[in-house]
Amino acid sequence: MKSTAIVVHFGDPAPTLSVVGSVASLVSETVVAVNDSSPRPPGLPADVEWSVMERNLGYGAAFMRAAAGRRSDIYVLLNNDLDFPAESFRHCLHSLEADRSIGVLGPVLRFADGRLQSGAGWLTRWRKQPRALAEPGPGPVDCAWVTGAAMFLSARLVEEIGMDGSYFLGYEDSDLCLRARRAGFRVVCHGAAPAVHHGAQVISGPRWSYYVPRNRVWFARANFGPMVALLVWLGELAVIPRVLLADLLKRRDVTSTRLRLLGAVHAYRRKPAMAEGPLPGEPLPGRVMRW
Repeated sequence: MKSTAIVVHFGDPAPTLSVVGSVASLVSETVVAVNDSSPRPPGLPADVEWSVMERNLGYGAAFMRAAAGRRSDIYVLLNNDLDFPAESFRHCLHSLEADRSIGVLGPVLRFADGRLQSGAGWLTRWRKQPRALAEPGPGPVDCAWVTGAAMFLSARLVEEIGMDGSYFLGYEDSDLCLRARRAGFRVVCHGAAPAVHHGAQVISGPRWSYYVPRNRVWFARANFGPMVALLVWLGELAVIPRVLLADLLKRRDVTSTRLRLLGAVHAYRRKPAMAEGPLPGEPLPGRVMRW
């Protein structure tokens, strides 16, 4: 079966070169989806495609753009800050090859010290928010979602369901898994396939403070309706005083508070349709960070 690894790149080329070097020999082809317009770095293997996006498309849209027009059986979506052992990679690849009912499969991700970072994800009861800290056990286990930092995807799922790039950064993974399960695909976390995730290199800085509240509400409204979205939005507002206190007492900088407020305000703007991709001004937090 043909397999295509797509690594989303932004920033320092060293992590991307490391990930590509560890997985390129395990797949049929490797593509780097370049979100920062950087030139092809020295040392990148000649058979690896360096695909420069027309602008920063974020995570999901860059993946979908890089996958468009290809003929593959399995797509492997990878962040560029992973240590992915070859044995774990093969476990995931072979499990997806062996079971056509699986649409999405992910390894169990750990911190460098072995602590669980993201496992067999689930959704909370009332606000339907994704939670990642569930040990999958010693083998493959069905779950609600797996993190997008490392996803093995069937070609049929990519073609029929696709990843919604309008989120830009965050929640595109849980949204994809939810829609996949509703369409009859299985979502699986492979407990016998550990990898280490070092933290976001795709987009650096405090921008998560903006995207977490905005995309939580977008995800809730798109998948569970306006009442659940309202619960999520109220919960995000309740967190802001605590963030402001930490900004004043610890960080001596109120950027995180500004970003959370902007994210809460933008949460009730119209979410672009999947076909539209990310908003033209992304990443939006830059306007606040320049204050």
